[in-house]
Amino acid sequence: KAFVKDYKKNYSSYLETSHWENIRNLKLKEAEYKCQLCSKKDVKLHVHHNTYERIGNEDMNDLIVLCEDCHKKFHNIG
Repeated sequence: KAFVKDYKKNYSSYLETSHWENIRNLKLKEAEYKCQLCSKKDVKLHVHHNTYERIGNEDMNDLIVLCEDCHKKFHNIG
């Protein structure tokens, strides 16, 4: 897919699609609405791509649910 090749250019647009919303909701449900690293609940959760290889056709193993703090740590931001 051309989208996969240009994911950096189109990524923010992809995150606004109903397809991503459905995938994101499935992953949140699978993770029982908690961070998969620290198990925090009732906080803002991010669904992070471990790989961009299958953007638009993600496998659930391509994704991880992270709270904001763990997401920052994952990217060495905080």
